[in-house]
Amino acid sequence: MSDSFAVAAVTDTLRAILQGAVGRQVPGAVVTARPPDEVAADQPTAALNVFLYRTAVDGSWRNLDPIGTRPGETARPALPLVLHYLLTPYASGDVQESTAHRILGAAMVALHDHAELGPEEIRRAAPFSDLHLQPERVRITPVTVSTDDISKLWTAFQSQYRTSVAYEARIVLMDSSLPGRAPLPVLGRGDQDRGPEAAANTAGPLPTMTAVLPGTVQPGDELTVTGTRFDTGDAQLRLTHPLLGGPLDVPARETDATEARFVLPEDLAAGTWSAAVVLTAADGTQQATRSLPLGVAPRLLEPLPLEVEAEAGGSVRLEVRCAPPVHPGQRVQLIVGDRPLAPADAFANTTDRLRFRWPDARPGRHALRLRVDDVESLPAVDAAGRPEFPADAAVVVA
Repeated sequence: MSDSFAVAAVTDTLRAILQGAVGRQVPGAVVTARPPDEVAADQPTAALNVFLYRTAVDGSWRNLDPIGTRPGETARPALPLVLHYLLTPYASGDVQESTAHRILGAAMVALHDHAELGPEEIRRAAPFSDLHLQPERVRITPVTVSTDDISKLWTAFQSQYRTSVAYEARIVLMDSSLPGRAPLPVLGRGDQDRGPEAAANTAGPLPTMTAVLPGTVQPGDELTVTGTRFDTGDAQLRLTHPLLGGPLDVPARETDATEARFVLPEDLAAGTWSAAVVLTAADGTQQATRSLPLGVAPRLLEPLPLEVEAEAGGSVRLEVRCAPPVHPGQRVQLIVGDRPLAPADAFANTTDRLRFRWPDARPGRHALRLRVDDVESLPAVDAAGRPEFPADAAVVVA
C-alpha cells in the first residue's frame, strides 16, 4: 500500500502526464495545481489547472480486512481514498477560447489513454512516495457533474466560471500509522504437524492425492505425497506458482501405490506453490490428481544475529540476506518480535539482500522471521526433534 504522501503523488503524476500532452498541443502551456481563484488572478498566457476539490472514503474498501494479515494477527486497515479533481484550461489573447479548448481536449485525450497510473509513471513523477508499490492500480475516471453542482463549485471558488471537466482517482490506499502485531505462531499441531484429518471415499479408477507432508518445506528438502493409485504410471510432482508460472515437473524418487517421495530443487523460489501428481502410463497417457498447496519457506542467512544501534529518533535500519532470492512482485515482510516490517526499498530484480526500517525500535533482543508470500521461515529443531525458534535468528538493538 502507500504512505501519507500518496495524495500528493497522485496530483504530481497527473501533472506530469498532462504537461507532456498539453505542451505538445500548445507549446509554452503549463500545468498547475492551484485554487482556481489564484490561477485566474495571475492571468496565465496558457495553462491547465488541476485542482483537488474533494476527497472521499470508499466504503467497500474500508470494510475489507487489512491486506497481508493472517489469522491471529491484528492491524489497522488502510484508508481508502477517492480523489476528485477539476481540470480547467486558461488562455488569453484574441484566440482565448480556441486555445483553452485545445488545452482541454489534449488533457482529456491524455487521461483517456492513461486510465490507470502505472507504477513507473508514479515513481518518476513522485519519488518521495511509495504509492508505486501499492498492489491496486489507481484508476482515472471521468465524472459527470450536474449544472447545479458545478455552479455551486465555482461559487465556492469565488471565481468566474470557466469550462471544466471532473475526474476521480480511485483507489488510493494509505497505510495506517499504527503498527500491526504478528504474534509468534504455534510450532506444532499434532503428529507431523498435520492437524486434524478428514478422508473421503477414494474408491474409483482415478489416482487421488490426499496430503503433502510436510506442508511447508525448504528448497532441497524431501517431501512425501500420500494418495492412491500412484503405481499406475511414472510419477512426477507438478508445481505451479501464481507469479512465477510453471509448470515445474519433479520426478519421483520412490513410489508405491499410496506414497510418492520427491526431492525439491535447490533453487525453488519461496512462496505458495500448487502441487499435483502427474502419472504417465506406458502408452504416454497422463492422469493428474487435484492440486494441493505447498509452502516453500525462505531462510535467513548469516551473519546472524544482527547487532544494530538505534539512530536519532529511535529508528533502526536492518539488512538481511535470504535464500532463495525473492522475485519482483512477491510480498515480503520481516517480522521483528511481533512487528511486521515492509521492505524499505522496492526491488526491481531478483535479490537475496533485503533492507528494512524499524521506526520506534525497542532496545533488546528480538526474534526475526522472514515472510514471503505468506510463507514464513521455518523454526529450528532441537536434539529431541521438537521445534524451537533459532537462537541466532534475532536482532539485538543497543
